[in-house]
Amino acid sequence: MAKKVKMKGVVRINDLPDSILSHILSFLPTKVAARTSILSTRWRNLFTLVSNLNFELYEDIMPFWRKRKSLNRSTIKSFRCFVDRVLFFQDKTDVDKFRLIFRLKRGKMVESRSACRWISGVVKRGVKHLDLNISLDKFTLPGDLFTCRTLVTLKLDIVLVLKVPEDIHFPNLQTLHLSSVKFFDDNSVKSLFSSCTSLEEMVIEKCSMENVRSFGILHPLLKRLTIIHCCDSSHSWLVIDTPCLSTFKYIGHVVAGYLLKNLESVVSADIQFLIKDQDLQVDARHAMAIFREIYNVRSLVMSPYSLELLLSCEPLPAFHALAELEIPYSNDERLSSMDKGIETLLSHWPELENLAFTQNVLISLPEEVPSCLLFKVKVIEISNFRDDKECIRKAKYILENGGALEKLTIRASKLSRENKLNVSQVLFAYPRKSKECVILIF
Repeated sequence: MAKKVKMKGVVRINDLPDSILSHILSFLPTKVAARTSILSTRWRNLFTLVSNLNFELYEDIMPFWRKRKSLNRSTIKSFRCFVDRVLFFQDKTDVDKFRLIFRLKRGKMVESRSACRWISGVVKRGVKHLDLNISLDKFTLPGDLFTCRTLVTLKLDIVLVLKVPEDIHFPNLQTLHLSSVKFFDDNSVKSLFSSCTSLEEMVIEKCSMENVRSFGILHPLLKRLTIIHCCDSSHSWLVIDTPCLSTFKYIGHVVAGYLLKNLESVVSADIQFLIKDQDLQVDARHAMAIFREIYNVRSLVMSPYSLELLLSCEPLPAFHALAELEIPYSNDERLSSMDKGIETLLSHWPELENLAFTQNVLISLPEEVPSCLLFKVKVIEISNFRDDKECIRKAKYILENGGALEKLTIRASKLSRENKLNVSQVLFAYPRKSKECVILIF
């Protein structure tokens, strides 16, 4: 008969205090954490002390290349009962994080009422981080959510019309993410943002501006702002007044107008305008409002269309502190018709040190070499590289004039291994102005 071996200095997991065990369980999906209750009497009630809750049931967010699963009513009912039981047994435990993904193609009112009840339950228990991804029939957010004083993070990915009550108040909210919502009107936007007196980060993604004429973001403490792919915004004005903003990201079509103030503190910007069937000069006139306000930026990412709009501005905005510039690859056919490109910017931005761009935005090679290329630029990355004479000529120009260049990266994913080898042989044999320059080809 085997003997039990006692190991000195070894602490068994069962000997750990409840606080540590419940903390360990908080990293597991709630369904898995609940299963530990059958291990022994020691574990029977431990999962009720977990402060992080994560529930998922969905049938409409599978990738398009995979067959979407369809859930039967018994599965949905079982899920509802499970969440109800967990929240019932944890009634005396404060909730730190609550994440709910509940998306049904043909959800009934009973599911919507259940979701409202769960949200109200965790609000009453002082939830700090709330993440809701919900698609249910006639779902509305419970009213007590809008006066939750404990919320620090609120993420909503819900298809609904967001009508904000007058008594809304989020005194401790620092992070707000909104996705797929449709704002009820201008006042709802104003009330929501003004109620978040401690807000530091805001993300607005795929939201509808159909009912909004002036989308105003006026906040004295906001540090990070992201606006991505908002729809029905062609008639809307974007109003921003954020004196503490340091990071600004905007991806979308040019809206009807921009009224921007106090963006001097922005040091990192990602401005990627998307092409729409509209006059270039009209877009450029509106886009100029953004470029003129972020003049202190040190790091800038632009889409090729943003570059085209920027180059249409007269006079060209000056970014005297700009050290990093990135223009990612785009298959936009308009690039072939551009008569000037990134070379124009190099002559105006003398402090550039890091430069990444798709090769087709370098339209011509200046006879007078830009001072930043001669003395400042240390890292250059060229994407969408081909093995034709024009691309090779661009790389050679950089090598023979990059006086401070330390690394040149060539990304040629569309080239065969043999063609990459040919490019390597040509560029490695070419003389370089900087003896420290390393060439990498992928």
